Amino acid sequence: MSEDAAASATDIVPENVNLDDAEEEESKRVEEMEREASKLRELQAAAEKQENGSAEGDASVPMETEEDRALADQRSIFIGNVDYGATPEEIQQHFQACGTINRVTILCDKFTGHPKGYAYIEFADTESVDTALAMDNSLFRGRLIKVTSKRTNIHGFNRGRGRGGGGGYRGGYRGGFRGGNGGFSPYRGRGSPPHMALTPLRQWTRSMATAVYPFSKAVIVPTAPPPPISREGLRQGKGLMEFLKETLPTPEKRKWLTTYFSKRHPTRIQPGSVLTVTMNHAPNTFSGVLLSVRRRGLDTSFVLRNVINRTGVEMQFFPASPHITNIKILRRAGGESSNNGKAAGSRMRRAKLFYLRDSPEKMSAISAGAKS
Repeated sequence: MSEDAAASATDIVPENVNLDDAEEEESKRVEEMEREASKLRELQAAAEKQENGSAEGDASVPMETEEDRALADQRSIFIGNVDYGATPEEIQQHFQACGTINRVTILCDKFTGHPKGYAYIEFADTESVDTALAMDNSLFRGRLIKVTSKRTNIHGFNRGRGRGGGGGYRGGYRGGFRGGNGGFSPYRGRGSPPHMALTPLRQWTRSMATAVYPFSKAVIVPTAPPPPISREGLRQGKGLMEFLKETLPTPEKRKWLTTYFSKRHPTRIQPGSVLTVTMNHAPNTFSGVLLSVRRRGLDTSFVLRNVINRTGVEMQFFPASPHITNIKILRRAGGESSNNGKAAGSRMRRAKLFYLRDSPEKMSAISAGAKS
């Protein structure tokens, strides 16, 4: 019996050894899974802790309510036609006399980042708004700016009609100068968190935008070269008027212009002389008293007056005109007549005898050769 028991014992031992090895391997796998689960729990706890920390940091900044925004809009003004190169500091200096300024906001395009040409100012009190409205149409950087009260936006009031989707993103940054210790934050909107100041899309669009745009002072506009001017012809008197002066009138008419109607020639015709002008059209002849002479080179003209059937008649003649065929001097002013080119008598006291229009007796006396 002892030998049989020993043989059976030796047969049972290997089976127990195999069972122990399987249990150990299974326990090792369980421990490894527990370690992985603990690591996952630690990572999850760290992520939750980080999220809670960021949420607490955001919660520390109080969010503005609709009432706060409405009150801020009541203390704000809208400024239109603002120069594109204006800075928030310059706008703050322009409206500094109106009151304490909390914030200056300049709107920019969301794609290019360029200013849109208008801005907002938020004052510390509503009394400053009334003072700022008086600066409407004031001059700022060479422009007349438009100053009005800022209206409060109502959600859904300005929503468009049609098949379009949601309202979408409307504009660029609402940054600018902040009064007090706020400093200058050009890219943060009111209530927007710091990490959302510039999205990757906006950064890419701003990097792709041109650095120089039409309203920038850095734009260099090439000027066209002036056309070449030939000054030799001007120095030699070869202009159009000089050419017409020599070719347009006939030699006889050039003689009239240089003698009869000259200002200093000894045989010039004085006002008060009696002349007869012959023309190649009706009326063929006209005689009258010389009232005035208008010396303008080729455009020189003179006025004759006569009384026909108790009616005063005046005519203006141009000596260089091709319609004038002859000018005859019947009587020179103040003396006897002749057409020999010699001056006779004394000159009249006036250069223009328009007063003869109101004195028909003097007109008749001059035409008859009597002393007036």
